[in-house]
Amino acid sequence: MGLTPATGWELAIQLAKMLQYFGIASLAGGTVCLLFYRDDRRHAIVLMTAYIGLGALLGFNGALFSFLFQVGMTNGGGLAGMFDADMAAMLLGFEIGSATLLRLGGFLVPTVACAAFAARLGSRPPIRSQYHALGLIHAFALLLLLASFTITGHIAVLDPVSKISIALHLLAVSVWLGAFVPLLYLCLTGSGDALTVTMKGFGDMAGYCLLVLFAAGLIMALELFHTPGELISTPYGITLLIKLALVGLLLLVAAGNRFILVPRMLAGAGPQGLAGAIRVEIIIAIAILAVTGYLATIVGPPAMPM
Repeated sequence: MGLTPATGWELAIQLAKMLQYFGIASLAGGTVCLLFYRDDRRHAIVLMTAYIGLGALLGFNGALFSFLFQVGMTNGGGLAGMFDADMAAMLLGFEIGSATLLRLGGFLVPTVACAAFAARLGSRPPIRSQYHALGLIHAFALLLLLASFTITGHIAVLDPVSKISIALHLLAVSVWLGAFVPLLYLCLTGSGDALTVTMKGFGDMAGYCLLVLFAAGLIMALELFHTPGELISTPYGITLLIKLALVGLLLLVAAGNRFILVPRMLAGAGPQGLAGAIRVEIIIAIAILAVTGYLATIVGPPAMPM
């Protein structure tokens, strides 16, 4: 069985969901880098804060347009149907409406917080308590966003353990993928022991993320598939295998970073090779987000049709 073709509305919703995934990734990964691997240069702090705020703003727009596209698709009246107030009001009364409101709030909070944080920056970096306050605000926003993914779609009918596993899976992959852009910036502008310590620290953190990712993924797979054969006989299974192949490729690049490129930096080599590898990781991460959007929008698990 081949992959399921997408309609125009479904493609639009998929693109909007990719913006949401990027927003969550930039919020989770960017915040971790800002809190634990921050560069005390004011310019670096501004750029990391801008990365988080911009990602959250894109995620806000993704959530908004995803809802409008759903309204238009349900209305069946073309592009003008996106702005059908009666249809929008009706959908707001269902799970999709609750999820959209949670996502809009979850993205709006860090957008405003990052803007306020950047505006208060003077000639000196902020003190640790300001970092912690921003981190708590972002943690609250992430809780709203993660909760929104457990109340809609085929996930809504799963048991609480599976829902928690999905939330942890999304959090782990978001921290991992969302840290690539800040780390690339540090590679291009940083040097010396500080950069090496940062990369080693990220490698340790990524290891924990992968443990959570695989454990949660296993629980999800047991819930979503009746038999192993459905991995190769259903559109959802085939798409999931493509995603797993991309994740495996990402792991190979990450292993090269950890065991080859970072030791070379310790031996005195420059960060250019590591920066190139992170660029490759970013490209693979974009492909993973695209496939994830397809899984969430176009096809459903064989155990529970969309």
